Amino acid sequence: MTRSSTSSWTPASASGFASPSRPDRAPGLGLASFARLNADGAFAMVLFVALLFAGQLSTAGAALTVLATGAYGFAQRDRLKEIFLRRAVLLVVPLWAIFSVAWSQAPGSTLKYGAEFLITVAAALLIAAAPAPKAVLKGLLLAFLVYAVAALAFGGSVGMGAMGQTAFSGLSDSKNLLADTASTGCMISLAVLVIACAGRQPLWAALALGAAAVQLYLLIVSRSAGAVLGLGVGVMALAGLLALLAAGRSARLIFTSLLGLGTLAAALSYQSLAAAAIELGSAAFDKDPTLTGRTYLWYRAADLIAERPLLGRGYSAFWVQGNIDAEGLWRYAGIATRGGFNFHNLGVEILVHLGWIGLLLTLTVLLVALVALVRRFVVEPSLTLCFWIAILLYQLARTPIESVGLAPFHISTVFVFAALAAAFAPRREPEPLRAWIVEPKVETPRTLAPRLSPPREPAA
Repeated sequence: MTRSSTSSWTPASASGFASPSRPDRAPGLGLASFARLNADGAFAMVLFVALLFAGQLSTAGAALTVLATGAYGFAQRDRLKEIFLRRAVLLVVPLWAIFSVAWSQAPGSTLKYGAEFLITVAAALLIAAAPAPKAVLKGLLLAFLVYAVAALAFGGSVGMGAMGQTAFSGLSDSKNLLADTASTGCMISLAVLVIACAGRQPLWAALALGAAAVQLYLLIVSRSAGAVLGLGVGVMALAGLLALLAAGRSARLIFTSLLGLGTLAAALSYQSLAAAAIELGSAAFDKDPTLTGRTYLWYRAADLIAERPLLGRGYSAFWVQGNIDAEGLWRYAGIATRGGFNFHNLGVEILVHLGWIGLLLTLTVLLVALVALVRRFVVEPSLTLCFWIAILLYQLARTPIESVGLAPFHISTVFVFAALAAAFAPRREPEPLRAWIVEPKVETPRTLAPRLSPPREPAA
């Protein structure tokens, strides 16, 4: 019986953006993947373009985020129930934020921004469940590169506290936002570089290197100590996790156990690490010892927390125009727009808005997801999982001096919840080790001709 010579399709997870590929053709420059994006890569790119340019697009950006999430969710409608049921524990946080409308000081604001928070988390879960995860990373690379080029071309600078220094802030009035964007874009570029080398796609590799250089330049000129510290943690984690892909399960278990103990030690030494971060920022970036006024924000937040310790003031109910306390802090920080501000500390932000109950609930969800994420890496490691763990560690490293993962329609919120959601994907068939090092060549099936035996000499 002969074998059929029908053509096959290159898996989306191996080639990045899915496109039909002849099995007898070696991987080329990857030009076809630029010309045609699959649904996963296109959704990631459109979603993050809308989020990154939210300040410029305003209401149109929010509408684009909702429409893109809804359209992609509709395209995944056959899998939608499974996607959300598997990751239901992560929906507890945004649902609790919406439920806080029951005691909120600004119910309308809580309901509006709580619904947006829920949509943001839903988009993150959809990204984590994408059938082509490498295509998602390439879509993110393109979105962050577009924003970086626009920031360089049309961006400006802002002042840095009372020391008379300035820093490049790009398209917004926040240098920290630009630094966060540049650091995240740099990590995405490094991950795509590894993917491109594994898939033998030199054009993607060159694009990733160029994008990384642009992002590093933006990070330097934005002069953000928190972003530099977080990027260092993220890059070291990404390198270590990639090295462990070729190691055995025992080595990965030992490494993740040590990492967990280190994280616990860091949490117990929070005050010492915060003081060290302040000294680092003062020495390396010529910043004032208050980290651009953060210490005063935390001082005022302590009084606000003491007033309503258990349930807080309601999600997004503090930073509302007309609130006397918020108006005073806006005036202190010199924010004329009276919006887009936070307490620059995730724990403090949660305590002010959702109280100790909200903080304990959030920490419980985080712990459950982290345990699942570590277990998945030990049992079923992959290149994209390495990226999600590294980007999560980058975000967590910034929580002492930034509020991450809590704002609606924000890139940090998508990254935090997408990274946590990566732990709950269904089990897959194990891939050979060479699948992420060198893309295996697929040979063309061919008909096997019968072997002819040499003629026999006649018997004597």
